[in-house]
Order: sequence, then structure tokens, then C-alpha cells
Amino acid sequence: MEQANRHWVEVFDAISDFIAVHDEQNNILRVNRSLADLVGTAPDQLIGINMRALDALTTGGSPHSCPFCRTGEGLDEYVHPVLGRIYLISTSRIHAASSAQLQTVHVLKDITDRREAERRYRELFDNIQEGIFCSTPEGRFVEVNDALVRILGYSSRDEVLQLDIPTQVYFSPQRREELAELTKRAGGIRSQEEILRRKDGSPVHVFMNCFAVLDAAGNILQNRGLMLDITGLRNSQTELQKERDFSSKILSHTQSLILVTDTEGVISYANRRWSGLGFQQSQILGHPLPDLCAAPRRAALREALAAVARGQQVDNFDLSLVRGDGVSSQFSVNLSPISGEDGRVSSIVVVMTDVTDSAMLRSKLVHAEKMAAVGQLVSGVAHEVNNPLTAILGFTDLLMENPEIPENARRDLRVILQEAQRTKQIVQNLLSFARQMPPQRQPVQLNSILQRTVHLRSYDFISHGVQVVERLDEALPAVIGDSHQIQQVFLNILNNAYDAVRETAKPARIEIMSARAGAFVEISFRDNGMGIADPERIFDPFFTTKDVGKGTGLGLSICYGIVHEHGGEIVCHNNLNSEGATFTVRLPIASETASFGAVAGVHPK
Repeated sequence: MEQANRHWVEVFDAISDFIAVHDEQNNILRVNRSLADLVGTAPDQLIGINMRALDALTTGGSPHSCPFCRTGEGLDEYVHPVLGRIYLISTSRIHAASSAQLQTVHVLKDITDRREAERRYRELFDNIQEGIFCSTPEGRFVEVNDALVRILGYSSRDEVLQLDIPTQVYFSPQRREELAELTKRAGGIRSQEEILRRKDGSPVHVFMNCFAVLDAAGNILQNRGLMLDITGLRNSQTELQKERDFSSKILSHTQSLILVTDTEGVISYANRRWSGLGFQQSQILGHPLPDLCAAPRRAALREALAAVARGQQVDNFDLSLVRGDGVSSQFSVNLSPISGEDGRVSSIVVVMTDVTDSAMLRSKLVHAEKMAAVGQLVSGVAHEVNNPLTAILGFTDLLMENPEIPENARRDLRVILQEAQRTKQIVQNLLSFARQMPPQRQPVQLNSILQRTVHLRSYDFISHGVQVVERLDEALPAVIGDSHQIQQVFLNILNNAYDAVRETAKPARIEIMSARAGAFVEISFRDNGMGIADPERIFDPFFTTKDVGKGTGLGLSICYGIVHEHGGEIVCHNNLNSEGATFTVRLPIASETASFGAVAGVHPK
């Protein structure tokens, strides 16, 4: 018994928890060594001392006789007032073996570190931005933090703890079942993007990490995990994607050529518009921009790139570019610097606008202005020529009426009179063509307009050996139209035929025919020239097969517009024998165009 008692004392003293036993008068019956060491006294010296002394040794007083007797039997917490340590007190009351008195046993377990860990865990749990949850396999939340409450759009944890997860958190209960099955099979899910339902019914995008807590039999006790709200990130990505799509569409469909180069001019990006110039991406990307431009402008372009690399903006830089098909085009170029995070220029944006047509149009407008001036000059000269012609005709008539004039001189006078009248007719035709008059709709005879038009060009036809054959229907019906506009159509077609037949080595020939074709009057111009290279585009504005400076490409497009305004049509085709081309103008006869004139708001005169 002594040995057992000694062994019990050793075990009692070896326990690290604090143990104190006192009687009903709160006098100490026994303490273990751990508690005695805390007080700083040997265990046997504490026997018989009132339990108040333990508290007096530390704080100097206590409202209770025993500082640990607080709630009777059970568990209680005790905070050491000096050391700040927290103890969990287990109190038991037992009967002494030798008497009927009750003895009280206090066991104090130091839980300071555990409480600190719990505090830190709770702080982390409550303040972390990710939503943390614990849920049952059946779909109920056991614990959630404030972040999850905020992510789901609720005002308190109690609301969230009452939710049925499959129906109130997920938009589809089947999706929750799929995730539960995945968690059961794999033990958890990692970085799973899901769309959950907020309290107001709006979607919230989250990244979810979850693992299963199993019991000894492998059954799932809880699902624990966290959610990261990525709704803002998802919205930003969506907006960014929209911006990228918008920018991509603009870059792809703009009529400007856009490049991105480094500071040395090496191309790293080219928009789709470059393919319209005959370039493949492989011909552009990775190549220096100066290699694409015409040689005379390369040095100036390199200087412009160097200026932009220093942070300057270069606008309206004229550049001649050699297209993929070898044709040179004119461009207006704007170069802008792009700076990196360090503030240095890292790349250059090059926006190029094709001004070839504009430059050509400017040149053609200048030429048209010059031709207008020439027309005014011709009109003035014609008026001046009319005065001496009138005198020549008058005096010639007087001389021919003089009976004293011999017959041989009279024959010469007839020639003079005939040529003077011919000259007067040419002058009248020039005046009629050059005079600017408002469009009129009245019955006109196309044969007479054709004859006047041929008369205007007769000198060129005769002097260059161009044979003009007229096959005109004498019974041709009249049409309603403007004689000056129709003459402009005929003259332009004759000019093109004249230019075409002059390029051949064989005898030049132009055949003009007029005839009635049903409800239309048909005028055709057939030549034996080289034919038309592209009949489908011949009536397009500014389309011409002539050399630069020899044709505006506007004549036939204007003819097309005039004929269609008259309710007719103009067509062309190459001849079957591969010699020359034929232009055909069809205009409605007068009886068919009365309604047309009324619709057009022009009344025939």
C-alpha cells in the first residue's frame, strides 16, 4: 500500500495540469507539483492553507474563499490575473474515504495557446476575402464566414445557414449534384469556376475549391471549401473582350492601312486591309517598313521613324508605296508613338490613307477646269470668227449677183460661198456644244444630232484617214430628250472610237447606224479598233485604259448617267470577229417617253 501510494503521488505530481484538492472549509488537502511550482512553494507547505491563499499569492484578494469554486461542479474558465494565462477548470466533488465530508478537486488545464489559435482562426475566418463554408452532404450550410454572406448577397449568417444549397444557391440543382458526385469521387474539386445565385437572383461568378471530410467508414461528413468572387474579373474580361472585338472589327474593316512597328520600323502587326493591296502577311510581318515604300522616299521615312521613336508625332507624311502587284500608290501617313511602362517609346502605330484616287481626281479636276476654260475660249473665238464669216458670205452673195463677173470667177465664188457656209455651220456647232444650257426635254431627231456630231470631228477623221460610214434610217422616229446632252453622249463615244481605231495598223473605220427597235430608237457605233479590255467596268467612274493624262475615265460614266436619265440604256461589247467594239444607245421613242417626261418633272416643248 505504501508503494502504491508512493506511485500514486508520483503520477499525481507528474501531471502537467494544475490539481488542487480542498475540504469544505476550503483548506488545501493536496496540490500537485505543477501548481506548487506556479505558486513558488513546496507542495507539502501548502497543505492546510486556505485556498484563498493561492489567489492572495497572485492578486492579493478574491471575493470567493476558493478562487476556482465558481459554478459548482463542471467546467469553467479562469484567467490568471497576472500572467494572463487562460485555464479550463474542471471541478469535481467527492466524499473522503475516512469521513463523510465532501472534498473538492480542481483540475486546471492551460488553454491559452488553444484560445489564441482559435482567436487567430476566427479572425482569419471572419476577415478573409474568400468565402469559406462548411456544408452537409444533403445541402445545408453548417458554418460560413462574412465574406460568403457578402458574396451571396445576404445580410447575415443566419440567413445563409437557412438556405437549401441545391435550389437557392445553384441555378440548377443538377449542377450541384454533379459537383457533389465529383467531390465524392475525387475527394474534392480545385479551381472550379461556377455561377451561383445571389439573394436577388443575379448571377455571381466564383472560383471554388472544396474537399470532403470523411468518417472512418469513408462516408462524407462535411464538405469544406472556399469561394473566390471573380464577378468583377469576369465582367472586366467580358468588357475587355468586347473592346478587343470592337477594335479588331475596326482595324479589320477600316479603309486605312494600319501597321505596328518597333522603333526601328520592323513590322509586327498589319491589319486585313493590306491583303487588298496584294500583300500576304508573310510579306509584311518581320520586314522593315522602308523596304515596302518607293526608293526615293526611304530616307525620309527612316527620318520620320527616328523622330517618332524620340516621342514626336508625324502627320500627313507623303509616301509612295509599291503594292504587292507592283503598282505604285500614293499614301498620306500618320505615325504615332506608343510608350511602355517605363515611359520610353516601345512601338509605333502607322496609319496610312490611300490618296491615289484623290491625287488623280485633283489632277483630273484641274484638267477639267482647263478644258472648261478651253470651251469658253472656243466659244469666244467662234463669236469672233462669225463676224468676218458674215462679211465673206455677204460680199460673196453680192459678187455673184453682179452680172459683170465672168463665169470662171463665178465658179470660184461658189466654192468660196460653199466653204464659208460650211465654216459657219462648224462655228454654229461649236457654239451649240460649248453653250451651257439647262437640260430640256423636247422632241429631237437623233439623225440630225449624229450628223452635227460627226461634222464636229470631220477634220480629225479626214486628216487621219478614218473612214466614217453612216447608215441612218430616214424614217427614224423622234425621241424626247435634251439635244445637247445626247450630242455629248454621241461625241464621247465617237472620241473613244477614234482613239481606238488610231491604235491599229489597218485602215481605220467607224460605222454609225440608226434604226427603230420596237419601242426604242437604237444608235450603234461600231469600230475596228483593239476592242475593250474590260467591258464590265467600262462605265465605272474614273475607269480608263488610257495613259495618265490622256483620259479622265469620266466620259463614259457620264454618258451612262445621261442615257439612263432619258429612260434608255447604253451597252457595249467586243465584236465577234475580234476586231473592235460596238457601243449601242437605246432611247424610247417620243410616244413612249411622254409619261417619262411627266414623271421627271420636265415638260416637252
